[in-house]
Amino acid sequence: MGLFLTALGALSSVNVLYSRGRMPLKHLATLLCALSPTVALSQDAVQDILLSVPQAEKIREWSHYYTNGSHLSGQGLEQGQWTKDLWEGFGIQANLTTHEANLTYPGDHRVALLDLNLKDPLVQEARRIEDTAPGAGPGQKPFIPSFFAWAGVGNVTAQYVFANFGLREDYDDLLNANVTVRGRIAVVKTVFGSSLLRKLHMGVHRQEQMQVAAEYGLAGLIVYTDPQLDGEFTEANGYEAFPDGPARPPIQSGSTFAIPAMPIAFADAIPILRALNGYGPSATEFGERWQGGGLNYKDVHYNVGPSPNNIVLNLCNKPIFPDGQVHHVIGTIPGSTFPDEVIMLGTHRDSWSPGAGDGSSGSSALNEVARSFGTALAQGWTPSRTIILASFEGVEFSLPGTQDWWEQNQWLNTSAFAYLNVVSAGAGSKFHVQGSPLLGRAMRYGTGLVLDPNTNANNQTMLDVWDGEVSIGTGGDASVLLGTELLSSVDFGFSAGEGDPPFPYHSLYDTDEWMDCYGDPNREYHLTTTKIWSLAVFALANDVLIPVTTNEYAVLLQGSLESVDMPGLHISSMENAINDLHQATLAFDTYADNLISQILAQPDEPKLLSKAREVNQKYIKIERIFADPHPQSSSDRHLIIPRVPYYFQSSAFPALQESIAAGNLSAAEFQKWWHGALHQITPSVMNGLF
Repeated sequence: MGLFLTALGALSSVNVLYSRGRMPLKHLATLLCALSPTVALSQDAVQDILLSVPQAEKIREWSHYYTNGSHLSGQGLEQGQWTKDLWEGFGIQANLTTHEANLTYPGDHRVALLDLNLKDPLVQEARRIEDTAPGAGPGQKPFIPSFFAWAGVGNVTAQYVFANFGLREDYDDLLNANVTVRGRIAVVKTVFGSSLLRKLHMGVHRQEQMQVAAEYGLAGLIVYTDPQLDGEFTEANGYEAFPDGPARPPIQSGSTFAIPAMPIAFADAIPILRALNGYGPSATEFGERWQGGGLNYKDVHYNVGPSPNNIVLNLCNKPIFPDGQVHHVIGTIPGSTFPDEVIMLGTHRDSWSPGAGDGSSGSSALNEVARSFGTALAQGWTPSRTIILASFEGVEFSLPGTQDWWEQNQWLNTSAFAYLNVVSAGAGSKFHVQGSPLLGRAMRYGTGLVLDPNTNANNQTMLDVWDGEVSIGTGGDASVLLGTELLSSVDFGFSAGEGDPPFPYHSLYDTDEWMDCYGDPNREYHLTTTKIWSLAVFALANDVLIPVTTNEYAVLLQGSLESVDMPGLHISSMENAINDLHQATLAFDTYADNLISQILAQPDEPKLLSKAREVNQKYIKIERIFADPHPQSSSDRHLIIPRVPYYFQSSAFPALQESIAAGNLSAAEFQKWWHGALHQITPSVMNGLF
């Protein structure tokens, strides 16, 4: 047994050198044979398995199952049991966990345009199911009509205004133009996928749209998807709407809070916006942020209103709130050398719709990762660290299911180093990686071995086309595990990029048929994500030292500090603290590299493996030092990285940036935040974490 562990240790140390770019791949086989002749499966052999096992047709098969019926939060028991059985068939230990949850489902909902001067005031009532939307398969639960989970309950009838994207800046523009918004209903564009907002560095989430509307005294909010978001692929440019063409038909559901709100299709927004023609200023009279609306071809002038006294909207949002359960599937591959160190990967299984792109693509890719690992296990591979695969349920309702599961497994607080999340494995051609910079090295390892599906004829890898830097942000269950529990996490995958057909986000048209026609017809992007996922986890789980460059965090902090913009701000004390952190992490990374060399030279020395354990424990603790001492909420606890998804711009220091943007940060509040941040960073250097 001792010889086997020594062999594993030697193998892992070689892996580290390769993943850190210190050893060419061609030298690995010779060194492995020299150091560990008894190893059952070489690194090359495992890599070959992880690169060759995933199949496009298997991904289609898994996706067809997941998308065949409604699997909204609280409906996941059957699919959970199926996933558990599937993983066990691959040789992965798996169990199904159950968690109590407060759910919300459609009840009494309405968006209607009324003319109070008419005997029959109803002018138009919005549909809540898209035209010709696909239905569920035989014996499956039907898909639900569109609504916003957790929006405010109420039934309001009021005049309305067009408020662009519903940002603070938009309402300020209206107020400066003497347009009253308090007590009225606002009609706003969705913020998902807006290239204009990305260009202006003004990304927000729909939940912030709701919160801002409540702050400004709006009585309700109606959100539609403007064709402005869709580039070339619009009906105005002659494209048919899906399923007859790539143009956008959908309504976007989602989770929100605060005031009554409902999503509607842009077809239903047309008469509502057209009724504002000639009332109030036109969007053309405001700045760049207001320009580019895509419904001019439908005679929409984008006047802001308010609507005349007789033209009003009735907005009714009265969902039901049953108690229910969510179910997680947890797969475990026990580690050999370091079984008490854990690497996690996962996705969410629930979806607002069929979810071929979000999130059944992640679930389908995860099944192929499980199948790949199962194949390697059957051929004799055992990871050094324990690997946990997770198929979570509840993220689309912003439910605490993932957090409940974590809190029931508190041992992970001192054992888990990383969580790698995929929501959208292949809904377009744009690759993103967001999360903790501590996972940059593992992601570069995975992307460096997988060809880019756009340019594979030139043998370019994904690392060649990706800049190799982990962006700020999170996504899916990573937002909970990184933003709340401070577990080093990334969310990555492929989403709609420049020139791609619009992705039917949270729409009933997010189907296998759309994926076959426009999203990822050959499942090349799904396969690329699957292989990167497997390889990155393999690197994290197999190396003697977890492949990390701690200095990447210090570099992120140095760059992020420059983005903090507040008049009269003095940042010298924070600069000094971050510079100290920078020097400490450089020294620690050098120590780790030297330790690898020592282990390689003396693979039988138990003291060196003990030192490796000590280093790994420090890696596990690093993310935890960035806990905000004064969090804005119990769920937003990360001092540096905001809980925002991949599809909009974000900045470091979320609580500080949000307060500065809202204009409500007093000098005293700033000093409280500043000293709290210093208190978190400085002791980590002074007390020898690094």
